[in-house]
Amino acid sequence: MRKKINLPENHTRSLSSSLRMVEDSLAELEVMLLNQSSSCCSVVHKDVDEETIEYGTLKENLSLQRVINAKRTIIWGLLKDSLSRRMKGYGTFPKEHAGEYDADINRLIEITNKLNC
Repeated sequence: MRKKINLPENHTRSLSSSLRMVEDSLAELEVMLLNQSSSCCSVVHKDVDEETIEYGTLKENLSLQRVINAKRTIIWGLLKDSLSRRMKGYGTFPKEHAGEYDADINRLIEITNKLNC
């Protein structure tokens, strides 16, 4: 069993924020995918009542593939910025945990790279 890694508070807070944003993006993708018909990469229609649209903005058609690509890019960026060498602004990352920590983040990046239609 792997031991728990205790990071400094600043690093833990930064990682928690990034993972929360990743989780939110994945939850949005899940909703979009589960509410689709059986076909993949179909057009997602935003059916917003005209009265609720502010500032005269128009409805738009979104390609599911483009939404997935955009979400994947956001998640990838958040994870890349969470690597130990990129967290210098939060203090020195503990060297004894950097290898295992980065391996875990890189596994998440590999999974993210597989998000596709």
